[in-house]
Amino acid sequence: MNKIGIRAHDVGTFPAGELAAKIRAYGFDAMQLVFLKALADPVDFSNLAPLAAALSDVEVTMLGAYFNPVHPDPDFVAAGIAYFEHVLDASGPLHALCVGTETGSLMGSPWGYVPENHASETLARVIGIVRHLTEYAAATGRTVAIEGAWAHVAYTPEKLHEVLTAVANPHLKAIVDLYNYLTPENHEQRMTILDRCFAELKDDIILFHLKDYVVADGKLKQVGLGKGLMDFPAIIARIAKETPDARLIFEGVTGPDIATSFTLISDLIRKEH
Repeated sequence: MNKIGIRAHDVGTFPAGELAAKIRAYGFDAMQLVFLKALADPVDFSNLAPLAAALSDVEVTMLGAYFNPVHPDPDFVAAGIAYFEHVLDASGPLHALCVGTETGSLMGSPWGYVPENHASETLARVIGIVRHLTEYAAATGRTVAIEGAWAHVAYTPEKLHEVLTAVANPHLKAIVDLYNYLTPENHEQRMTILDRCFAELKDDIILFHLKDYVVADGKLKQVGLGKGLMDFPAIIARIAKETPDARLIFEGVTGPDIATSFTLISDLIRKEH
């Protein structure tokens, strides 16, 4: 059965034990954790046992160590790689399933769209870095997870599949965030795009990010799950059928929307299982 989790800092920033208790109180089994955004106290990387104990009631599905692998400043890229490796080292003691990042943008900061993002040579740069990180992870039994987005380098499920195929390592997995592939021009094809995610990535999907949205002033705007255009009964039915072990992580769901979104998705999961 698909476990349901939430990006921890969407609940808030707290000491680790309090954070885990709040996440469990909503009913979640899992979390996506970014140390600097969710934890009120600094992480002691030399002694992770207390943190692991404080978080033990909730699965750490993914540690977020997102960085821009094609940032135009090579110092930013080097720092991102070093930190990602540091978090990979921590993922073992914290029993995290994976450490995740996106495929970045030549814009630098913010990670917006520029046409060169979608060039084949830019994808080749990303593949080289992901290969390095995955080999680092494999040496100690850790796992890297990579996420595509339309504005970024892996801008379709097919492009993310190219990364996975080029690296060809079981320690590299895929994150599917359907919303991230959508634009004002293609959003009505969202279920077709989801079909493409399964066709291209099914055997490698470790987690899904769940988001909902409306169109406002010609732009996509996130809303609580079930309050927008996403057909979650159809989406959850497909996930449960195709990838019953993949985790479902709420991302960008905050405040009162957390409880209502959890009720919606947990009811749909029970229906499918």
